[in-house]
Amino acid sequence: MVLKTMRRAKLRTLLILATMTFGVMVVAILQSFLSSLNAAANNPNSSNRIVVRHKSGLTQMIPRSIESYLKQQPEVESVVGMQWFGGFYQDPKNFFANFASDEQSLFQVFREEFGTSGVSEEQLKEYVRDGSGCIVGKSLADKFGWKIGDTIPLTGTIFPISPRLTIRVIFKSPRPSDENVLHFHYKLLEESVPRMKGRLGTFFVRTKTADDIPKLCERIDRNYANSAAETLSETENAFQLSFVKMMGNINTLLQGISAVVLVALLFVAFSTMAMAIRERTTEISVFRALGFTAGRVMMLVIGEGLLVTGAGGLLGLGLTWLIATVLRPVLGAIFPFFQDFRVTQSTFLVCFFGALVVGFFSTFIPAYQAVRRPITEGLKTL
Repeated sequence: MVLKTMRRAKLRTLLILATMTFGVMVVAILQSFLSSLNAAANNPNSSNRIVVRHKSGLTQMIPRSIESYLKQQPEVESVVGMQWFGGFYQDPKNFFANFASDEQSLFQVFREEFGTSGVSEEQLKEYVRDGSGCIVGKSLADKFGWKIGDTIPLTGTIFPISPRLTIRVIFKSPRPSDENVLHFHYKLLEESVPRMKGRLGTFFVRTKTADDIPKLCERIDRNYANSAAETLSETENAFQLSFVKMMGNINTLLQGISAVVLVALLFVAFSTMAMAIRERTTEISVFRALGFTAGRVMMLVIGEGLLVTGAGGLLGLGLTWLIATVLRPVLGAIFPFFQDFRVTQSTFLVCFFGALVVGFFSTFIPAYQAVRRPITEGLKTL
C-alpha cells in the first residue's frame, strides 16, 4: 500500500527523493572532509613524537647542534632532522611531499609509517650507502609508475638545486596518506646549498612514552630561550593541526553548513509530506471507517516518509562514495592527508539515520493531525 501510494504522485516522489539525495550527499562530503582533517591532526602513530622547530616559524632554520642536546635527554629514544624540499617531478603539476632527511634515524622515528617489516635489509643498506638514493611511498610510486632502481629528477623550488635521485626503497604504510612522500639524504642538500651547512628546519623526536612529552617540550624550549635560535617544541599532532588552522575555523564552517542543509531538508520534506497528507484526508478517513486504527494509519504514512528519505539517503551516500573515489587522488596531490579521504562508517551511519530522522519528523506531525480529524469531517468530500 505504501509503494502504491508513492507511485500515485511520481513527480513529487522523485523530487523529494532527489532533494534528499543531494542534501545527504552534501552533508556526507562535508563530514568526510572534516574527518580527513581531524585524522591528520590525530594520528595515533604520532602519540609519542614531538616536533622541534624555530619559534619564529618554519621559514627560519635552527642549528644542527641542537640534535646532540636532544639525544642526551633521558626521555628521547631517537631523533631525525628533516627539511621540506618542495621540489616537483618533470612538471610543476607533479607536486608531492618531499623532504631531505637523516637517512640513519628516519626509519627509527617513523617505523609505524614506513612499515619496515616489508622492506628488506639489503634495500635499507643500499639506501644508506647511496648518497643520491631516495625512498618513496607505494602510492606515489604507483602514480608515476616508478620502481626500485629508477632515476627521479627533482626540480627545486625553494633551493637552487635539481637533484637526480635513485629509488632504493619503496615502502607500504597502513595509511595511504603516508605513502605519498619522498625522502632523500639531507647531506645531499647540505653539500649542494652552502647556506644549509649545519642548519635545518625541524627535528622529529621520538620519546620513550607519551607521558614524557610535556616535561621534555618545556625543558627544550627553556634551554634555548633567549638564544639566537629559540625553539618551539610541540606534539606532532599539534604541529599538523597548525597547517589545518591555516584554512581558518574550518570545523565550525563545515558543521554550520551541514546544520543549514539539514534544516533545509527538514523544511522541504515537511512541507511536501504535509501537502501529500492533506490531499489524502478523505482516503485516511475511509481507512479509519473500514476499521484501520489511528496507529496503523500513522504507521502507513510515516512508513512512506521513511522509505523515501531512506532511499534518498542511500543514493546520496552512494554518490558521495563515487565522488570521494574521484577526488581522493586530486586532493591527495595537494594535501597528502587527503589520500585518506573516504566515507567512514561513522559518517555513513550518521547521514543515513539523519535521513530517517528527517523522514520521521516530516511525516509525524501532519499524520497525527490527519488521524485526529473526525472521520465524518473527512468523508464530507466524498
